[in-house]
Amino acid sequence: MFEIRTLIRFFDTGFILKFLILVMLISILPIIEVYLYILLSCRISTYLMIAALTGSSLAGLIISYGLIKSRLKIIKLAINEGEYPENDFYILAGIFIASILLITPGFIGDLIGLIILLPGISKKVGFMITRPMEDKVKELYEYIKLYELN
Repeated sequence: MFEIRTLIRFFDTGFILKFLILVMLISILPIIEVYLYILLSCRISTYLMIAALTGSSLAGLIISYGLIKSRLKIIKLAINEGEYPENDFYILAGIFIASILLITPGFIGDLIGLIILLPGISKKVGFMITRPMEDKVKELYEYIKLYELN
């Protein structure tokens, strides 16, 4: 699952410090969310806030499914034409990350997810995600190309 280079990095104390700081920064998001919920519950009904969170998650699910479905259609069309849709793979990976943020409850995650859905940003986020596994993406392309031909 992990390459040996990835596992060796966990023996580097500098990498460990950067990794732990990243985890700490990521953990700040739920703390901000809880603080926001406390402020909002003083202003509006708790049930209304829960309904808004649930509604935003449902809307995120519907939006995500539509975007992923349309991007997969674009990728399949490009593959059928014999093209390698590298940029579309990046965009699809960015949409997946944004979808995770949109579906999980929370207003800040929804905002970040919507920002990632912007075309240029989703491509950059997708590139950062898929760059380490570029060989596997090309292998996936070859598999899809063979699968679609049969």
